[in-house]
Amino acid sequence: MEDRFDEVMEKFLCPISRLEGRIKDSIYFLRRDGCFVFSHGYYHPTPGYLIGKIIHYPLAAGDSEIWGRPYQAMHKAWVNGKRVAIRNDAQLVKQYEVDPSLDPNKRRPSVADYLLEFPLSDFRGYFDPIRSLRLCEEMYPDLIVTWAEQSAELLEFPIEKMGVTGSLAYGMVEKEDMDFDVIFMGNREENLWVRDKLIRLSREPERRVFEFGRYWPLRIYHRGFLLCPFFVYQNRDDLPLAEAEVDVVREKIEIAGTIIDDSNNSYVPIVLELGDVILDGKDRDNIRLICYDGSVRGEYWEGERIRVMGRLLRIKDRWGEYDAVAVDISSNIIKEKPGQYPI
Repeated sequence: MEDRFDEVMEKFLCPISRLEGRIKDSIYFLRRDGCFVFSHGYYHPTPGYLIGKIIHYPLAAGDSEIWGRPYQAMHKAWVNGKRVAIRNDAQLVKQYEVDPSLDPNKRRPSVADYLLEFPLSDFRGYFDPIRSLRLCEEMYPDLIVTWAEQSAELLEFPIEKMGVTGSLAYGMVEKEDMDFDVIFMGNREENLWVRDKLIRLSREPERRVFEFGRYWPLRIYHRGFLLCPFFVYQNRDDLPLAEAEVDVVREKIEIAGTIIDDSNNSYVPIVLELGDVILDGKDRDNIRLICYDGSVRGEYWEGERIRVMGRLLRIKDRWGEYDAVAVDISSNIIKEKPGQYPI
């Protein structure tokens, strides 16, 4: 592929100033050194910084290409002809290697220990999901227009509230996957409708998605493409941890609890309300679970009993003041009593 990198970035990038300090989840950013960074959640406590992780970085021997330039993905790689997922802890180590200016001794975000803070001044710009979808529709009218219209029709969702992330954020279709990484930016009721319909559809065997050795409950195949959903809150009053005050109460705890509210299980971070909680062998009040591992979206449902290892936090945000346990990685959540898992 000829080098069209700067040409396409100029077309797709939006200036950082347009954010007005309001950073949402699942947004791609481009650093001046060529690294792509993916934002996580809504908690970005340090003014002028965002919390996220490097998702692609320039590498002459990289196994992928972005508009004519060699890159390596941080979260996946080709090994012996197969694409494998890279664990979050291994990604963290690699990020320090890719960017030596990142200080491994600096305290990482208390809500998610494998994420890092990046100064906004290091970025050329960001990719607005709705704008990127419109530009992709212009570039690929027979493909992206069809995917967007069919997704909106299937899920009965307003197409004007849909955007894109992943490689489509910067205008690339990954032909080997035919993924439509779509963001649904509706109100709580609209997003819940989409989530629940996707779960119903994923019970159809021909729609189920298996990747990286596991089943993905919210992803489905539809008319030749893979619909990979992301959910973003439309209303700022619904945002978890936005403008939050977060204090660490205990660095390591283990609790057990039954999920009594799963209405925020498809977002990043997932937020679950747990009841019948046991901590240190004693009953305690309800507690919230917060997990920034995006791979667990749609994994945990009302009625399931889980054991959790994480940090005990005291949080004050738009949702009130409450205790929560922050979990960094999916392996620290163990199901004791499976609920409505579709297979």
